[in-house]
Amino acid sequence: MLFCVKVLHGESMEVNILSISIKSPSKVPKCKVLELDVDWNIEYRKMESKKFNFLCNIKAYGELSFEACVEGEINTEKDYNKIPNFVSISIVKNLMNSIPKLISHAQQFRIEENVFIKPNVSLAS
Repeated sequence: MLFCVKVLHGESMEVNILSISIKSPSKVPKCKVLELDVDWNIEYRKMESKKFNFLCNIKAYGELSFEACVEGEINTEKDYNKIPNFVSISIVKNLMNSIPKLISHAQQFRIEENVFIKPNVSLAS
């Protein structure tokens, strides 16, 4: 998943999601509009000039309770010492728009037993 955050005067930051781990609810509600209370935090680590890694933890409460841990990276045009707060809010907002869709897809995704196991092949003639 990739998205850009506009900063100032046309400058942007590229946000790449590297991994998402979701502890999804046992039941997904059918309604399309959900009201959730959300606790979140993001920890940033500067890797090099113009590049940060981040770890975002989200816990949502309500009709669709879930927990998510997201790892990603941010590439900036300018060399920042600290990521601005509005970037964190933008990351969480984008994730909150995407995670319920991912949970819905995961509920529909099932792997059939033995789907990757091929029958024994004999080379004898």
